[in-house]
Amino acid sequence: MVEAVATTPEEAATAPRVSFFTLGCRLNQYDTAALRAQVLEEGFQESDAEPDVIVVNTCTVTRRADQEARQLVRRLHRESPGARIVVTGCYAQRAPEELGALAGVSAVLGAAEREDRASVKRALGGFAVDVGPGRAARAFATSAPVHVGRSRALLKIQDGCDSFCTYCVVPYVRGRSRSLSSAEVLDRARRLLDTGFAEIVLTGADLGSYPRLSNLVEGILSLGPGHRVRLSSIEPHKVDPVLAAMIGAEPRLCRHLHLPLQSGSNGILRAMRRGYTREDYARLLERVLRKGPVGIGADVIVGFPGEGEAEFQETLRFLEEQPVTFLHVFRYSSRPGTAASRLPVLVPDPVARERAERLRVLGEAKARAFRRSFLGKTLPVVMERGVGRRGRVAMSDVYVPIEVEAEEGMVRGIFEVRVHDEEQDRLVGSIATRSRAC
Repeated sequence: MVEAVATTPEEAATAPRVSFFTLGCRLNQYDTAALRAQVLEEGFQESDAEPDVIVVNTCTVTRRADQEARQLVRRLHRESPGARIVVTGCYAQRAPEELGALAGVSAVLGAAEREDRASVKRALGGFAVDVGPGRAARAFATSAPVHVGRSRALLKIQDGCDSFCTYCVVPYVRGRSRSLSSAEVLDRARRLLDTGFAEIVLTGADLGSYPRLSNLVEGILSLGPGHRVRLSSIEPHKVDPVLAAMIGAEPRLCRHLHLPLQSGSNGILRAMRRGYTREDYARLLERVLRKGPVGIGADVIVGFPGEGEAEFQETLRFLEEQPVTFLHVFRYSSRPGTAASRLPVLVPDPVARERAERLRVLGEAKARAFRRSFLGKTLPVVMERGVGRRGRVAMSDVYVPIEVEAEEGMVRGIFEVRVHDEEQDRLVGSIATRSRAC
């Protein structure tokens, strides 16, 4: 947990000010929380007003992510020309000199260096570039705090990746796969529950590589009756049979899986070096859905080198047939140093855009049908931050947000909500009962 640093009013008035910006995935959110804890312990005060230092945590999964990072840095420099900008994250690890050349950037921190207190302290003072080898062996950073919301806590238990899919830069910028010990995971989970969180989201760069993940989930659930566990993105061929059998059978394991597909063409999957076939993916979905509805999110890449119209049609037909409920569609983006960056036959951008749009339309239709399947039914939810037009925002176990007509004091715990309407991309319901002792 991130704890506030105690200061007197006089100290707060003279302390250097720092602000934080995060681009990209949930792991980056977590990493920013870890870095924030270190910086505040150095005597800084977090403030967006006239900051002395601005920390930007970047993503580099696509060219667009790189562009967004550069645009953000330039905007921050225009708005706060006197601030020192410290850039870290995956883009910083991949191209430190490129980022270091941007106006306003005074320091660039690599992934390992971001976890080193001495390196962080130097960067805050204006040290130029401190980025080591991306694949250098290192332990999991056990001092990282947990990034939290109102009722849901993000618990990072793994980082790095050794899969080397041909299009993916993650193994090069996040390093070798490494995991937090199960004892430490359980200790952190226990402290989160003691604080009052009702949902723990387990996350990692390659979550399925965590040793005996199903045992860990069971261990977290055994810590008490008043909470649930959600899994973030996990590779389909790394969902072990025990874990698959738990979905729908264990009521406190959320009925939600994010299973990256990337393509419905076996030829493209082989070229991507994904390690499974579309038939494997379909069999997994069949096993997972035997006990009832499950929210299934899928990442899909269009325009991968060699994807002709026939291969795209395979993907389109496969997704039409499968019970996927959320689609995250990306156009292929060549990443320097990856095997796919050396492949010929790039799909023209207008063609990739058109294919992406067709899949997004399909995804919207599937998500709408999934939401409407719960009208008149009851779903377990935890309260989120924010209020919608029809009520307070909550998150269901199937990963559909619900606007809930509830009293303001109902914050902690898991509640059963009776769904009676739909509001754009959300459901609307009212509290039926508190479903767990908290």
